[in-house]
Amino acid sequence: MEEKMISKSQLTMTFVLLAWFGFPAPAHAQATFEKIKSRGQISVGYREDAAPFSYHDDQKKAIGYSIDFCAAVVAQLASRLDLKTLRINMVPLAIDRVMTFVRDGSVDLLCTGTSDSPDRRAQASFSKPIYLDGVGVMVRKKDGITSLKQLDGKHVSFIKASTAGAALDVQRATTAMSLKTDPALNADAAFSQLQLGWVQGYARDKVLLAMQLASLTDADQYMLLPERLSTEAIAIAFRRDDVQMQALVDGVIAEMAASGKAKALHDKWFVGPIPLYKQRKALGLPMSPELKAALDTR
Repeated sequence: MEEKMISKSQLTMTFVLLAWFGFPAPAHAQATFEKIKSRGQISVGYREDAAPFSYHDDQKKAIGYSIDFCAAVVAQLASRLDLKTLRINMVPLAIDRVMTFVRDGSVDLLCTGTSDSPDRRAQASFSKPIYLDGVGVMVRKKDGITSLKQLDGKHVSFIKASTAGAALDVQRATTAMSLKTDPALNADAAFSQLQLGWVQGYARDKVLLAMQLASLTDADQYMLLPERLSTEAIAIAFRRDDVQMQALVDGVIAEMAASGKAKALHDKWFVGPIPLYKQRKALGLPMSPELKAALDTR
């Protein structure tokens, strides 16, 4: 685990909090801020392999789009709690454990590429969206597949703990496609199935597929299909029904959108070059009108 310090003198951004009056917060929600203040520490969960949302740089430091958003949240929280110093305990999590750590309070914030879905809302609360993504499919160029309909009757791998499996199920139900799905434990395993020809497609959030593709030495042998299987909101997660944290996080995001800082973060991670495996790669993804509208909604 990584541990960082943030000093009150380093808080360079002032954020407007959304008002919250008279909410009868559950006991555990009321205790979150108290726990953080009494310990002088906040635990931030993230994944090491979810670039550009959260991953490690060459020094094994957690970086990414979601990490930067959460840094602003933590800065505002330290100011809100009147803490001169607030230790940040960075907790790397396996993809199949992220929701467990949020649900049981082992982490106070989850800052990675986690999709806000109905199933996950049964376990945690989510902020307003910080990104809009969707499930895409990677294929091998030599297989000659250029559209989703060509995967009819073929095998598609996906990461077991991700939302791609549900998106594939919907695709089957709404299009009558005879997709055969093959779950894998993690991103490397899912890609290996495609690389070896055991499956003809690999489904994952499209941005994460693009990042994984950019890291390959033989990236020119693969491509992303133009269609999306779904549209999903990427958000910051925290303990369920925590109205204090909800107000704080949503307030920070709203202020960042109004000030232009959210747009600057987006362009930093999705338009300009970013560090990846000792190289710098640019995704070249401009902010969509849908994301701008979602960020601007208060």
